[in-house]
Amino acid sequence: MPRYFSERGNSHIEVIERIHSKYGDRANIQIQKTIPASGIPGLFGKVQYEYRGYLRTGDETKAMQKNRDNETRAAILASVGKNPLPPIKSDTPDTQGDQFVEVLQELRELKGQLAISASTPPPEPFPVLAELSDIMKENDFDRDYIKGILDSLRRNHSAADLDGRDVVHHAAAKLIADSVTYFQQEIPDGPRIFILVGPTGVGKTTTIAKLAAVHGLSASGSDVRIITVDSFRIGARAQVETYGEIMGIPVKAVDDYDDLRKQVALASEADLILVDTIGNSPRDKNKIEGMRKLLSACGENAEVHLALSATTKTVDLKEIMSRFESFNYLSVILTKLDETTRVGNLLSAISSTGVPLSYLTDGQSVPVDIAVASPIRLLSRLKGLQFDQSVFDEQYPAADLTAAWR
Repeated sequence: MPRYFSERGNSHIEVIERIHSKYGDRANIQIQKTIPASGIPGLFGKVQYEYRGYLRTGDETKAMQKNRDNETRAAILASVGKNPLPPIKSDTPDTQGDQFVEVLQELRELKGQLAISASTPPPEPFPVLAELSDIMKENDFDRDYIKGILDSLRRNHSAADLDGRDVVHHAAAKLIADSVTYFQQEIPDGPRIFILVGPTGVGKTTTIAKLAAVHGLSASGSDVRIITVDSFRIGARAQVETYGEIMGIPVKAVDDYDDLRKQVALASEADLILVDTIGNSPRDKNKIEGMRKLLSACGENAEVHLALSATTKTVDLKEIMSRFESFNYLSVILTKLDETTRVGNLLSAISSTGVPLSYLTDGQSVPVDIAVASPIRLLSRLKGLQFDQSVFDEQYPAADLTAAWR
């Protein structure tokens, strides 16, 4: 009398591997079925897969193995241009051998079906989630980030909610907003020393000028100074000095550690000292380390912030953030947002590090094109995602730095 088996798992591959581990070649799978998720009705859960069949006798298994050996031998000989050897004779009657051939063919077909099933993800049961996934892909979010958002929606919302487009879109916007942290400045003991580092060409000098204008020309009338250590780049010193002259803000250029330390000490009565630095290739470890040592002249209380261009490729974003870790930067400033139509890759990369966002810049105008980073200012740049903006404005208020100039 044949012995039957039944195995369950969370995927086709998991069940097949379990059957193979327990029963080996003796397993003859006959039935496969999907088991609905258990739990509270209306909540989304994972389905399970069940396989049933019987175990072959020892003679059946031996006959199957002989057939496999014959086929393998024939394939090897054919590959080297030789005629296959005659098949190994089997003691099994012909009728039984035919049955084994049929079983072998069925197993091959089943294996092919399982391979296709394993390589093709199951269709999304909720159309709204499928639509959201497409929207996030179009906005250039990476695959892991999208999966995290969709998994969170499935865990925390009922099936009825997941069928509602407004509910899903707003909930997704909330998850995206909360996936990024936002920089909170601590009140320093003495002048605030703000250092901006980053690769060449990300707009550090223009960003320094915008911050100088926002703080130095505002109604509060903060005492602002600019120090530049970018005197190696042609025209860099002239550019920042021109900004300083227009705004009436003192600018000093330094070349070494002692000179920088001296200028920081001379500006000790200021409210804000902005330090502009030379751009560094993230692959040039020696120059990055040299800049880090030079900037240590600013003291332990100095804030280092990393400028990243919104046009940077995802893989380069992660490398830049990793290479500049030795500076212990407190936040990321996203620049050149006006030069890209997709920010999903930026949000994916930044959320994975947990480093806060401080400012966003989206143009060359000083001081207009700069804003405090906030959820609504990021969400508004996502295409196709619909949400109630008033809710986010109330929940995540952000200062308007440039209202006086607009």
